[in-house]
Amino acid sequence: MKREKYFWPLSQSHHRALMAAKQVKEQLSSIPQGEESARLCKVSSELKSLFETELRQHFWDEERLLGLFEARMGNFDPDVERIRKDHRLLESLLAQGKRERLLQFAETLVRHVRFEEDEFFGRMEKVFNEADQKSVLEILVQSPTL
Repeated sequence: MKREKYFWPLSQSHHRALMAAKQVKEQLSSIPQGEESARLCKVSSELKSLFETELRQHFWDEERLLGLFEARMGNFDPDVERIRKDHRLLESLLAQGKRERLLQFAETLVRHVRFEEDEFFGRMEKVFNEADQKSVLEILVQSPTL
């Protein structure tokens, strides 16, 4: 789905996240079940690096945008809560570092990105006025990783 320009940095980050999730699934599927190996540690380390260099800031930026959305729509929206819960779940899964949790991380990340891109960002675009759009750009331009 084509996004408004002010959302492009997030969409580009989403693309990188989807590519990383695909790579993780491929790498994990090639490790024999139950084998704790250097390859599993490598996958875990690469994901943690992605989280530290990009996803942590990405989640922070998104949550700031959720605040703008809530200012327009009210403080309780189930989609906003879903996104925040996904962020906390992804952080938790990654911290565990186990094969099953890393696979769950990759699958959850794909669902999360698809939901935001296919459904939620469209809602935000409809609600945000010109001042909100400028705020989004300011938030994302200031972001060190996007």
